[in-house]
Amino acid sequence: MAITLSQLRDRKRDYFLARSEGEELQMEPRCYCGKTLEQDYFCTDCNHKCQVTFILCADPGALALAKKLAGSPDFHKFEVDALAT
Repeated sequence: MAITLSQLRDRKRDYFLARSEGEELQMEPRCYCGKTLEQDYFCTDCNHKCQVTFILCADPGALALAKKLAGSPDFHKFEVDALAT
């Protein structure tokens, strides 16, 4: 099942936008409002500290890599889904 950006926004769910680059997973932290976050994960638009535990995958390669990552002990609390087009 895939999820849209508007669904994440409605749920106020912060996320990593993930893309695959070869065998690498590139993840960009985003606030639920869509703003790209800096290293402190503070959104200046929404004025809150984001809690990023969702990985939104923009392509099939990213989805496969993110699922593998979420299976590791360090990322077991992360949810993974594909970006609906």
